[in-house]
Amino acid sequence: MIRPHSIPDRRKAVALGLFVLSLAVGIQAREFETRRLSAPGADARHPAIGSTGLVAWQGHVAHADDSPLSRRTDVLRAPPGATRSDVFVWRDGNIRNITIEDPRIIGRSLRPRVYGDAVIFTAWFRDDAEPGYPFDLTIPPKTEEMLRLESEYPTLFDPPTPATRTAVEAVLASGDDGTPPDDRLDPVARDEPNASLQHQMWRGSGPGGDIVVYRADSGIQRITPGTRHFSNPVMSEHGIAFQVARGWPYGYEILFWKPGNNQLTQITTNYFYVLNPDIHEYDLVFQGWDGVDYEIFHYRFDTGELRQVTNNQFDDTHPVVWNGEIAWIAHPTVNPEIFHMREGRIRRLSEDSQDNSAPSIWQGRVVWQGYDDTDLEIYYFDGRRTIKLTSNTWDDIAPQIRDGLITWMSYVGNSAAQIMALDLSNNITVQLTETDWEDAHPRTANERIVWQSLTPDGAAVMIAEPKEPRTADIN
Repeated sequence: MIRPHSIPDRRKAVALGLFVLSLAVGIQAREFETRRLSAPGADARHPAIGSTGLVAWQGHVAHADDSPLSRRTDVLRAPPGATRSDVFVWRDGNIRNITIEDPRIIGRSLRPRVYGDAVIFTAWFRDDAEPGYPFDLTIPPKTEEMLRLESEYPTLFDPPTPATRTAVEAVLASGDDGTPPDDRLDPVARDEPNASLQHQMWRGSGPGGDIVVYRADSGIQRITPGTRHFSNPVMSEHGIAFQVARGWPYGYEILFWKPGNNQLTQITTNYFYVLNPDIHEYDLVFQGWDGVDYEIFHYRFDTGELRQVTNNQFDDTHPVVWNGEIAWIAHPTVNPEIFHMREGRIRRLSEDSQDNSAPSIWQGRVVWQGYDDTDLEIYYFDGRRTIKLTSNTWDDIAPQIRDGLITWMSYVGNSAAQIMALDLSNNITVQLTETDWEDAHPRTANERIVWQSLTPDGAAVMIAEPKEPRTADIN
């Protein structure tokens, strides 16, 4: 049950009946100051915030000169005014475009994540830029099924050879002169098994974005060598992990890099898909295909131990981790559920909801969204029991929890999404926005919340900061 409570700036606070609290005894909602961080016209998207209050986002700006915005530095020069995507950081009132300052990066930088004072993201580099750390992708042993298929198609699972790959890349760079692509391969490459250009393009994982880290005291550090498609990076002070594509039919692997190492390390070796890493301190979790279904895996940066957390006959996906505790989406039936592991004990957190998804974890507490037969609502596991945080007639989605705050998107009145915040020191929910446009993708840390707002003059990054320090303990 939601009860309105009047606070300044016409923003709404609500007390949730499922919590043990009472506005009648003088509990007051925390007040937040909301303002815009990004400059007008920068089309700011995908904001992230770290524990120190550093904020980063992806913005689109006009290209200032005719330098290339593609990987090849000798072709496809871009006209002034072309759009490029950059990563911006905000600290103490100052905005800085960190990627436009680096001549190695060529106009495409995406989806930053903030960890403390560091920002990790994907960026495209010039061909002549110094590469990141090297690695050799290990080829796993072939399964019995693959060996059976090879009895009919002997080269079906062979990776491209260096000679063929070089020849194919040269053909791709030469443009279209009307000659069939395979006829443009040199004779040596054409005579190799599986030399078909179409075949190699389908199988290969060509160069794509690289994983980079920005630190205010040392600038941008390129982590990956530009040889494959790298994606979905996560980071703690003890290391960085990310996905690397093998190319069909090989799926993805997980690689990591530890500060001080001079090469990348491959954690998984398989012919399937390993996806969705998450990290906290020394703990890295991800989902991996075990030949039957997706299971949850856990890796320790300090010991190098890799273990399988789940082993069942249904999919377990999208794990999140904090202090060794793991939450994830499980599919024991047609209805996805939220599972949780603490000290080796696995339990189901979702009880009466359906379509449970989007878990977020902090200090033994978990939030997620689930369907209650009417719409999507926010659910909260406080470490002991599961509580339904919202109960209304519109969707509440995309919850996040960190540093005693829970935030989410709420389609109040079945209109444009608004940003909500619940402080665990008083268990009162505050509506931070009251706009006619979409406010989306909230992220929280350091008792602050950032989000993307689709304003009439373009996408903007907003922030809400508490006006006063927290005076009560977190419940």
